[in-house]
Amino acid sequence: MSRGDPNLNPRTEPVLDFPDRDLGDLAPADYAELGFMAGLEVHQQLLTTSKLFCRCPAGVRATRVDAEVLRHMRPTLSELGEYDGTALMEFKTRKDIVYLLERGSVCTYEIDDTPPFEIDREAVHIALRIARLFGLNLVSELHVMRKQYLDGSIPTGFQRTAMVGLAGEIPFRDSELGRDRVLRIRQMSLEEDSCREVSDVGHRIVFRTDRLGMPLIETVTEPELLTPNDVRAGGELLAQVARSTGHVRRGPGAARQDVNVSVAGGRRVEIKGVPSLRLVPKLVHIEAYRQLNLLRVREALRERGVTRDHFALPDTGAPWDVSPLVVDARSVARKSSYVPVREAVSAGDTVAAVRLPGFRRLLVHRTQPGVTFASELADRVRVIACLVGRPFMIHSDVVDYGVEGPVWQQLRGATGADGDDALVLVWGPERDVATAAREILARAAEAVDGVPAETRQAFGDGTTGFERILPGPDRMYPDTDTPPLPIPDAWVDAAAANPPELPWERRARYEALGLDGRTARRLAAADWAGLFDAIAPPAGVPARRVAAAFAARLPAHVRAGGALPAADRVRPLVPLARRAGGAEAFDRALAAVLAGAEPGEVVARLAPAPDTEVDRAIADAVAASERARSSDPEAVLRFAMGHAMAPLRGRVDPRVVRARLVEQLGMRS
Repeated sequence: MSRGDPNLNPRTEPVLDFPDRDLGDLAPADYAELGFMAGLEVHQQLLTTSKLFCRCPAGVRATRVDAEVLRHMRPTLSELGEYDGTALMEFKTRKDIVYLLERGSVCTYEIDDTPPFEIDREAVHIALRIARLFGLNLVSELHVMRKQYLDGSIPTGFQRTAMVGLAGEIPFRDSELGRDRVLRIRQMSLEEDSCREVSDVGHRIVFRTDRLGMPLIETVTEPELLTPNDVRAGGELLAQVARSTGHVRRGPGAARQDVNVSVAGGRRVEIKGVPSLRLVPKLVHIEAYRQLNLLRVREALRERGVTRDHFALPDTGAPWDVSPLVVDARSVARKSSYVPVREAVSAGDTVAAVRLPGFRRLLVHRTQPGVTFASELADRVRVIACLVGRPFMIHSDVVDYGVEGPVWQQLRGATGADGDDALVLVWGPERDVATAAREILARAAEAVDGVPAETRQAFGDGTTGFERILPGPDRMYPDTDTPPLPIPDAWVDAAAANPPELPWERRARYEALGLDGRTARRLAAADWAGLFDAIAPPAGVPARRVAAAFAARLPAHVRAGGALPAADRVRPLVPLARRAGGAEAFDRALAAVLAGAEPGEVVARLAPAPDTEVDRAIADAVAASERARSSDPEAVLRFAMGHAMAPLRGRVDPRVVRARLVEQLGMRS
């Protein structure tokens, strides 16, 4: 590919000798040396009553099936008379696409039997408001475009999308690279959401249509995020700004991130649909090293004189009929004792051997933790040829499959392989194996160029797998069913009126209350920031104690399914945080209220202990410590402290109790 490739990293020379290290072992300067760069595409559902291009209710989750629709997708020429590469790839999969419909969540628009309604005005106003907060230059008219989607997730085969704003920026003070940066935002679009995938097995994929058509915004940053933690911080900032409006949806699936990553010498790779920002640092770190390892494979191939021409294959005809690189291997494979291959032959499946010139020992070259280059081939076969039975492919770089040496030697002879070549054996239905052989050769040819521009799916362990090739510019074209929508000045003025408090403003306010920067940042991003503001703890020590108790108690409470308490249930507890030793008192009181106790009763139970009760508890603790079997004074003091505080916890300053115990234990000793 040429240097004009828009997906190519600006630094074209890779750092092949860069050491392999885990996430956390690299400093920002190390990622700079690697040429790491990343950008975000954040998809956030809007909190509207209706869907974007029809009046079906938004936010309904279907539970039954009233009807099923079967579709097959075919690519069409763009306005320039060209096919989009991604559309052609999806067409190769020959999928039966099944849509599960529930009457209360869809209409004839979603299944492309009715033209679109007027674009939902509520969604437009919310999008304009968020775009202003991002500092974007708003468009004067909304022009709806069609973005091709032939993976089946949208029955029309395209998504309707409209540009809302361009070229904005927001302060990026949480970056590990400095507090004076800005996060530049390339664009923001308003678009309709896709279907929910139910299953994808072989040539059949099933979707639910309840989510289809819900309004969402797509916010695209410039590729200026320079470390894995930088990417996470940028995503968190975008989410916080959008949520500050109170007009976006929350919960599973309401926000999804696509992360674009490249390193020096590599190309842009999109990690698609990351459900949680917590996963992002590990994902992008591993992707950076995957690209570096692919560049090392490229270097090895170049040293062996391998070019793309070595993998050339005619466009038509069965691969084993038109190329010496592929042979029908059934006659040889049936001699093997390897059970999966013998069963495939017995079942009438096709077995093909594919020769990869110059690939000896490169198929076992590690690309990701626990993953080798052979998985790059297997992923393509699984996704495009739809071979799902495991295993469906083996290769000659691993000798412990159970395929005997003489069998490999016969296959080498049949394909004309020499000592530097590798062989791949793939089996399944004839038509699928033909597709698989072509994809194996295509992916091997791409290895000569290094890193292919592609979309990859995220896995929970931080690795990724092939999903589809990266879409090109031919994917977008105007929607002829939807007229432009002018944006009146009154709408722009309304979008700018009464702006919410933005994350960096809220953080500064919390720091002014006496919270440290880390606590202020976390509280500003937390769902309970509004509760903190509503109970209004006094600045200084009380505010710090309340924030600490919230951070300790509320996350686990919410994860367990609990609702945030009303402010009038927490406000009576605030005086506890003001008194000496109040940190523990407020924490215990908050825990009791979260468990359902009445605030007044909790405060009464935590009333300051009278001096007589304190004296008695200390005397009991000193007496009990005499029975402690330890010669370590600190151990004795800890024992006595625990004994004394048991009846006093939350009702007296622990420092006072400790000082008196030190004095009395010292007198005794």
